[in-house]
Amino acid sequence: MVGLENAPQTAAARPVRRRRRVAAVLALLVAALLFGAYGWQPAEDGRAFRSPYLAQAGSRYIDTPIARFHYVQAGSGTPVILLSPGGTSVIGWKDQLNALARDHTVYVADLPGQGYTRVKDPGFAFDLDAMVAAVGAFMDGLGVRQAALAGNSWSGGWALAFAQRHPGRVTKLALLDATGLDLPGTLMWESLKIPVVGELAVKLSTGKSTVRGLAEGMMVNKGRVTDQLVDEWWAPMTFHDNIRATYLLERRLDWTPTERALPATRTPTLVLWGRQDTVQPVERAHRFADLLPNDRLVILDGCGHVPQLDCPDPVNRHLRAFFTGTR
Repeated sequence: MVGLENAPQTAAARPVRRRRRVAAVLALLVAALLFGAYGWQPAEDGRAFRSPYLAQAGSRYIDTPIARFHYVQAGSGTPVILLSPGGTSVIGWKDQLNALARDHTVYVADLPGQGYTRVKDPGFAFDLDAMVAAVGAFMDGLGVRQAALAGNSWSGGWALAFAQRHPGRVTKLALLDATGLDLPGTLMWESLKIPVVGELAVKLSTGKSTVRGLAEGMMVNKGRVTDQLVDEWWAPMTFHDNIRATYLLERRLDWTPTERALPATRTPTLVLWGRQDTVQPVERAHRFADLLPNDRLVILDGCGHVPQLDCPDPVNRHLRAFFTGTR
């Protein structure tokens, strides 16, 4: 009789035990995700990398209250400042530095959260106001009152915002596949806005194979994604400060005021775009051209999101002509 009485209780307890096991597994999964997002840090393997490009170009640093800015410099003449593309370093303009230095003093700068620059201000917000202030701080540190500016991707948006807020300090503006429009990014970039998901995604994207895939996905001419370029691109992506900056910038950059101000942006502007851009589709180049009152639009066929690396020869021709005023 005792066994018969206990049988229904045992059967009824099975779903309870299953639910408890499922709850325990879910709790462990959540704990693992939270630890990965907020506790674990990947190794900063890039700290040990010795850049052949920087050994040749010559790293320079300038200290300001905001950051210790890393940059490279070449040439003499009127100043041109190239802002490192978001998520990479001065290597992003490796094919333009000497080409533009024939006519100008060229500075290629890593802004906070990019490349080898180190933030000194503990309250630096990694939003548009902060990045605009960083551009000004870099110029002030150099003693450059006025310069031509160029940026690609995020850094194009930062250059645009600086020109809008400080038009007297920007002689010309080159936007290469730039942000700055109040439009959503790709699914990959939009996912970084989600807490936990964004932290994990950026941390897990610092391996060399992932960086190679990212570079190849942005470029049409895959042969230009060499082992050396991958190494140079990868190294600063492993820095913990840069990892944190990537997801914070994606969450905090608001391009609404930037797009709203486009019709009043009088700085002479070159809008230079890769037709095969899969990150900022070419339709956005036409939107910039429609809204800017003083621009020249150039679409490069057979080029992707980073045309200065993908198609350096035509990019150099257009930038040289634009900055020297010959066209």
